[in-house]
Amino acid sequence: MVNFESRFSTAKWGFYDTSWTDEGGWENKMVATQFSPYWARTAWPCFDEPRLKARFKFFVEHESVYDAVSNGALESRESIRAGWVRSIFEWTPPMSTYITAMVVTNYRYLESKTESGVATRVYGSPSRLKHGKNQLDFMTKAVDFFEDYFGVDYSLDKLYLMPLQEIAVAAMENWGLITAQADIALFNPAVHGAQWELTSRIVLAHEVAHMWFGDLVTQHWWDSIMLKESTVSWFMAFAADALYDDFDFKDEYIVLYELIRGMDKDSSIYSREMTAEAITNTDIMGLFDEITYNKGGNIYRMIYWVVGEEAFQKAMHNYLSENAFSTATVADMNEYINDTSSADLDMVEFIDRYTRQKNFPLVHVSLLNRTHALVKQERFLYTYRDAVNDSDYNYTWHIPFTYTTDAERNDQVIILKERENIVTLNKPATWIKANNDFRMYYITNYDLINWKKLYHQLMENHLVFTTTDRIQLLSDLLNLVTADRLDITFPLQFLMYIKKEREFGPWKIATDHWTNLLSNHMSLAEQFSAKIYIRELLDDALREVVQMNTSSNKPIKDRLLQFLVVDAAMKADHPLANQFIDKLINNTRATEEEDYGMVFLQKLRLAGTDRSYWEELLKNLPFITEPDQLTTTYKILASTNNSTALRSLLRQSMNASPEVMRDILPLVVKQDPLLAWEFFKQNYDQYFEAYGESQFIMAYVLKTVTQNLDSRDLYVEVKQFFQDNSSGTGTPGVTAGLERINSNIRWKQNHRHSCRSFFYTFARKHSRKAPAAVDP
Repeated sequence: MVNFESRFSTAKWGFYDTSWTDEGGWENKMVATQFSPYWARTAWPCFDEPRLKARFKFFVEHESVYDAVSNGALESRESIRAGWVRSIFEWTPPMSTYITAMVVTNYRYLESKTESGVATRVYGSPSRLKHGKNQLDFMTKAVDFFEDYFGVDYSLDKLYLMPLQEIAVAAMENWGLITAQADIALFNPAVHGAQWELTSRIVLAHEVAHMWFGDLVTQHWWDSIMLKESTVSWFMAFAADALYDDFDFKDEYIVLYELIRGMDKDSSIYSREMTAEAITNTDIMGLFDEITYNKGGNIYRMIYWVVGEEAFQKAMHNYLSENAFSTATVADMNEYINDTSSADLDMVEFIDRYTRQKNFPLVHVSLLNRTHALVKQERFLYTYRDAVNDSDYNYTWHIPFTYTTDAERNDQVIILKERENIVTLNKPATWIKANNDFRMYYITNYDLINWKKLYHQLMENHLVFTTTDRIQLLSDLLNLVTADRLDITFPLQFLMYIKKEREFGPWKIATDHWTNLLSNHMSLAEQFSAKIYIRELLDDALREVVQMNTSSNKPIKDRLLQFLVVDAAMKADHPLANQFIDKLINNTRATEEEDYGMVFLQKLRLAGTDRSYWEELLKNLPFITEPDQLTTTYKILASTNNSTALRSLLRQSMNASPEVMRDILPLVVKQDPLLAWEFFKQNYDQYFEAYGESQFIMAYVLKTVTQNLDSRDLYVEVKQFFQDNSSGTGTPGVTAGLERINSNIRWKQNHRHSCRSFFYTFARKHSRKAPAAVDP
């Protein structure tokens, strides 16, 4: 027997006390755990390393008005003294310490059961529990789906979903007891939009997949973290795709929300290999980043399409069944894939070239004639300054090449190993587009003649290309501008095709680009011209989406598109958008069925046109107890361009939770980057105290607050500030922020004049009243 005593953690790591608030504002106490990656040792003496698995039997003593929940099922509950009980849990299978968990709560629950008899539950407060029904149904069916797909049974007899109002991560895959942000576990369509609904689905799918990858078979050490995080960042799309038929998760979602984000991080000289070493705690925490999740998931997605579904599925089954209740390394997984692949290719070397080198290929494609294409590769970076060749593979990759032409779509993978390759086409063609559905981890550039032919094809019939192909064309173009490979004038012209577009994905790429331009790189006079261009591109789509009903019952893609287009049109001062929202505001017959996105835009409109409405929202902020309502209110308040109001909002956020402090910053950064930076500097000690122990959050905060700054003086100021003040575990965020500031400076130097000329010329042609002058 070892006597050990520990206090609850003041951060949301280890064993910590938390709470939830009921409708009456009454605070209900809870105790929860977050042991990943190395905080189990703070709760009890243990060998807190993933490879050292053991069986656990937990005993939890607590007041009888509460229930205790852990990894294993509840074996018994016995009285120990007046008002106190001991909850005893069944032995667990062999497992790592970081996925053990305990929660003590007075939540209630809904329950169900899988086809194989696994008991499932979702917990929640009485007022919000009904919103957990959809997630409970999805989680239950996801267990059935993965059992069938992997051919390996789920190893426990129960799986519970526990919402927490305070949690350091979005969700955690504790074996048998998933903990998650309350807004994910108890998604409420009345106070969350379609975008958050997508997020809630995919996060839960991610955690359920972890029951096999990470829990059943665990990485031997943290340098093999991709075995648990990268794999499930691909498999989460499988379950979501199988169980929801209203969105393309395996292509469109993965590209929009995973691939593009991973490539953005991986385009830096400060990126890292996926199999980077993990010696210190800081090293370990640094691995929980976009390279592991976003890039890694897309490496497995690429492997899936290279070897084929049957071989990939067999490799995963063998990996899980032969290593169950044990650990494995990345090298082990690569051998399983190589053994089952029938491709004429050494898959170990293929994978190593993508995981043991940072960055990724830029593939240049040009037609030599109608039957042959020249395909060249090089390393892609946003900037090549200070870049060195530190790779054993000399930054060359084996390129899995697929293509579409005006004559055919060829999904048969051709592996290109040289820096320059000649590809013979099956049929004569006049244009070519590479990397079908953006399934391979590289971006593509073409000669200008081919780019123009792709543009003309889109203008003639954009449906020749899949939705994901159209997303890729826009994404590749904009990445090439960021890397100074193209002048911005052509992409702005290319975007004119979007007038024909009625799918959400391409519109998201376009509007994200406009938002970035308007908020970061333009004066007010330049914005005036740019908004004429944006209004012209939006006009046809806007006239269609305002004819849609505003019900939350319409398909999720329609809700996403309607919100995106109307929101973009409001930001561009399109009169039809404002009229549409004003009509909704004045509609006294609106029901609870109205889509959250439309309700949000109505409140946004009111806050922007009625100062007293904004002030009333701010005044009532301290009295809002529901977390989801609080989040919505902060978003509305942060939409103002009034610097005094934004400063008041930031000051008030400092008295709220660390989660609110974290979430408010990026909202203010969008409106006024310099104000956000000045406030952050003045209150740095409080931010550091809140996030200093959490590398992932601290790095996010530091990158967010600096990434929209765009002058050499500000670059020097930011650099000096963090030389004088410790960034703690957030140093990667400082590095990323400084690199982004440099990128913004280059953008202004290389593209601002072209951008300004394009918009001014467009405005003169399309508006009777062009701006009298443009800032120099």
